Amino acid sequence: MLPIREPDQIRQDCARKLRAVQVSEHFQAILGCLLGENWTTPRLLEMMISPDGHMVGRCEGQPGFSTFLGASEDLIRNIHGVASVAGLDGDEVGYLVAKVAEVKRAG
Repeated sequence: MLPIREPDQIRQDCARKLRAVQVSEHFQAILGCLLGENWTTPRLLEMMISPDGHMVGRCEGQPGFSTFLGASEDLIRNIHGVASVAGLDGDEVGYLVAKVAEVKRAG
């Protein structure tokens, strides 16, 4: 039986696996934001999902949420797609999906 991992250990394992996968810079910025990683310049600092499901973000140096990121359901689909490529386990996929849910609640 595998030991239970702390959320930060899950985050670190997830980030390590995803770092090795080639994705678009746009998606890399979103994943970096969800995982608290500094993977892109400018860095995507925070995201918000509007009630109609559109994601917007705030990058370093921006005063507000002015970067359009796409539809939240596309993000969930892309997370599941990259998860199989990166070899993410259920905990790691769950961590990312939970982070998207937090963004939704914050919006």
